Amino acid sequence: MELPKFEDLIRTSTLYFARADRFVDDPFEGRLSPGNAKKPSKSEEIFRRLYKTSTPENSENCQETFRHVVFISCWHRNTRESFEMWQAYTDLPNSVVITSSAKALRRFLPESIMKYGVKYAPLDFPRTEFSHTSLFFYKPSRYSIEREYRLLRCPGEDESFEFENPADFCRRLPIKTKKIVHRVITHPHPTTETKLHVEQILQEYLSCRRREDSALEI
Repeated sequence: MELPKFEDLIRTSTLYFARADRFVDDPFEGRLSPGNAKKPSKSEEIFRRLYKTSTPENSENCQETFRHVVFISCWHRNTRESFEMWQAYTDLPNSVVITSSAKALRRFLPESIMKYGVKYAPLDFPRTEFSHTSLFFYKPSRYSIEREYRLLRCPGEDESFEFENPADFCRRLPIKTKKIVHRVITHPHPTTETKLHVEQILQEYLSCRRREDSALEI
């Protein structure tokens, strides 16, 4: 992430969740794939046959509505820095990567936050829709480099939305940064000012963590 986003996360102790329909780079976010138009998935076919159900007529409308009320935080699964992820998500030296663990995310975030790895499949692969949320854990194969571990926030019972209101483009989740943020690594080619600024933020708000230099050369 670029420095302003990192600074916001640390200063506010909140995790940013973007609304699903705002992910414009993937038009199939939270939607069925073109493969579903040809045939249902095998698991969907078995489920429908066993329980003698059929796809609701307003299924597509429900999907579109749900895309406007579901919020997502995306993480990359890896045990080391990723050259490709640095290139894909920032070309600026004033950037950092923070690390955590799936265990910490499961333990220190509310149970209401869904936490699963994303399944990558070709667009001709029919997606299974067992629930309103299942489609949000699929992505086209071309995104497989992201190796995403996804956090999903569903709407609350008494929550209201204005789809065109910028205030409803995201949600923020209060977190214990000491438990969630394990490491902070600056860009492979950071400026001196960036390194000093990151160190200052950590000293002021998260003194138990230290800035680390990148192990990569881009």
